Formats: sequence, C-alpha cells, structure tokens
Amino acid sequence: MQKTSKGAPNIRQWVQDRIVFLAVVIFLIGGSAYISADKVFAPDSIWLHPVKEFCLLIALIGIVSLGYELFLRDLTFRQYKQALQEIVNPDAIRLGIQGIYKNRSELGQAESFEGLFKKVKREIFIGGSSLLSISTSSRELLREKVLGGVQVKLLLMDPDSPVVELITKQGKGKATFLNEIKTSLLLLQKLQNEIDMETGHPGKGQLIVHTYDIIPSHSFISVDAGDPSGMIVADIGPYLGRTTPRPSMVVINKKNGMYDYWQEMNNLMWNESKAALLKQAEPQAGKARTLVFTSGRETEFYDTSSENWRQASICEMAPTWRAIKGSQWIWVREHVTLEEAKTGSQNKFRVKFFLPLAKQVSVVRAELLLRSEDTCHITVNDVGLKQEYGGADYPDPFLVGIEKYIKPGENTVSFELICFAKPDAETPEDNPTGLIYRLHLEYRE
Repeated sequence: MQKTSKGAPNIRQWVQDRIVFLAVVIFLIGGSAYISADKVFAPDSIWLHPVKEFCLLIALIGIVSLGYELFLRDLTFRQYKQALQEIVNPDAIRLGIQGIYKNRSELGQAESFEGLFKKVKREIFIGGSSLLSISTSSRELLREKVLGGVQVKLLLMDPDSPVVELITKQGKGKATFLNEIKTSLLLLQKLQNEIDMETGHPGKGQLIVHTYDIIPSHSFISVDAGDPSGMIVADIGPYLGRTTPRPSMVVINKKNGMYDYWQEMNNLMWNESKAALLKQAEPQAGKARTLVFTSGRETEFYDTSSENWRQASICEMAPTWRAIKGSQWIWVREHVTLEEAKTGSQNKFRVKFFLPLAKQVSVVRAELLLRSEDTCHITVNDVGLKQEYGGADYPDPFLVGIEKYIKPGENTVSFELICFAKPDAETPEDNPTGLIYRLHLEYRE
C-alpha cells in the first residue's frame, strides 16, 4: 500500500487499485444478505422487507460500480484526454496530427502494421525506398488483405535507377541497398504468384507494384485514402541513407488538416512512377530462387529449464541500438531481469531452413546481416565461425558470407548470444541484450 508524505497509508490509492474487486465483494455481500434474509427473519416480521430492500440496494451499488469501472470509466478517461489535448495543443488536434515520433523504432512501438491494417476496408498504399520490411515481415498481412478484397498499392525505387547507383557508390561500393530493392521485388513477385493461384476468393483485390527513379520525398503508409476514417503515417523528410533517422507523423482525415497535404504528395509520387516488371527482377540469370529469413518469432531459442527449443520473443530496443530492415530485435523474453543485468547471460538461438536435395542445386549467394548486444558466435551446420560479432549501435551491421557452408537438405544457422555482466546495474535497462539478423539466400536448381 502506498503511503503519504507523512508515512500514513494512502487509502484513496489503495481503493482505486482494487475497485473491481471491491465492487464484486459489495455485490456478493448484498446478494448473499438478500437471499439469507428469509432465513434470519420470520415471514411476518416487520424487518424482513426493509432489510431485503436495503440488501438489494447494496447489491445494485456493486453492479453499478463494476459496470462503471469496466466500461464507462475508460470511455470517460479517453474523452477527457482528448479534450485536454485540444486545450494543451490545439494546433496538432486541428491539423489531425495524432502523434509525432522521433524515429521508426518509436513509431513501431506505438503503431504496428497489424494495428494499421486491421480496420482497412478498401485500400492500402505504401511507398518507400526498398520496402524490405513490408515484403518480409508483413507479406502474410498483405496477402490476407488482397484475398479479402483490399487493393494494395506498393511504391519503391527502381533498382536500375541512377540514384540507386549513386547511393551504392556513397556506401563505398557495397550493393546492400541495391540487394534490398531486388530482394523486395523478388518476394513481391512470389507473393503475386501465390495470390494469382488462390481460388475460392471471388472478391479478390489487387496487388499493384510501381517503381520510380528518384529519391522519394518521404516514406508513407496510407490506409483508405480519402475516406473519413482514412489515416496516413508519413516520414518527415527524404531518404538520406540508412544511418540517418527520420521522424514520423501519424495523421487522420480532418478537414483543412495535414492529411490532404500528405495525400497529395503520395498521389504525385504514384503518378510519376511506372508499373514494376517483377519478372525481370531476378538478380541472377537462370532458375534462381530466393529465400529471406529474418529475426522474429520464427527464430527459436533453447530453453535450458525445459531443455526444448521455443519461440523467441520480440524484445525492446535500447535507445542507441540500430535496426536491420525487415527484421526485429529478439531475445528469450521482452525484457531482461535485474539479476540477468547484473550477472550477464548466455543464450542460444537458431533458424532452420530446407533446400532441395537435387544434385544440381548450387548456392549463388548467402549473406547474413547481423547485430547483437554484447557479442555473438555463429555456427552454420556445425561449422563454427571464429570471429565474434556484435555492434548493436554501429552504423553498419556485420555482413557475413556463409554460402560455402550451406548444403542441400536441412540447414541450421545457430547464434550464441553473450551479454557481459554489469554488477553495478541498478535497473534491467542498464544492461539490455538482444539479437537482430537478416539472411538473404539465392540458389539455382
């Protein structure tokens, strides 16, 4: 129980914390007393009816209190919060701004793709540089929406654009950005093929992919453009490289607000784009196949208590950690405990995948992008790599070529994540840990 400044118990706070329990107790006391009154008083007693009416009143108080706490209190609080926001920040409310976030990580904690797409009725329109995070972690969501009758429009950069070539040169010749775009187009082609082969969906929507050859003015997600319930999530500012974070804005369709501005900008970009030739997006000639694996709930960790492999958890990023497109930071739980922060920890993770067993299968490329906190040891099919990997806050992730270790049949990439002890840690946040990776694999049959 909390105490006041004088050390006395704060009764009001104690009651507020247990109001639902107290409401149920009041109802049970009143209801029990009402039922028991016939046994306590004689049928002709002058006290019987007054006592029963009083007990009924007590029970009704309990029911009303419970209903208010479960239903009306939250509604009243939201209305009060909205009114308070209009008083404190009238310009933001007038412009339809629901939130401004300093970077993608903060936005992701407030608005998930699942939450944004849940209420869509007609159209999803997404634009960006490579859309790798969309084509990897959200492809099943997009597939579900298209099969349900929603039109999905995707806009990304043309891999043959001179701008992409310039960005590659600025990145010291590394083709990481180009590969991200090509990977997205390959995955979107695969998604399109899956949608085309689906039957039994008479009201099927469309997946439309366009590309453009300029640096986008902004990245965005638009849901039901033009509808009263429409919403747009837009990055403020153009793409300036993976190491430059951009703030994001969430706006709703409000008259004379920011929504109309962003919608006009989105439409301008779409009108200047062209339909993507997905079948020409193969980075290698011949019958190349592409697989992409990203850290997320598909990754497993070894639970030492049960001696079984279990689904990894999405963990909270530290403020200085950097992301990898299409992937999520993972660990055994969402947070470390204070004891783990003090003593350190050591956990094993793995991702398993299968290649065809045909003799003519050859691996063209297998690139693993990785960050970890503090350090990570990698094993590919029982072959341990000697180098230690880490760098949660480094500008560039580790790029590890593992094609010579990949084989036909079942493959396993294992990660041994080590978090060093920090005995002077006062909170779990003083020593967080986590792992993030993306594996891009290309092979020919």
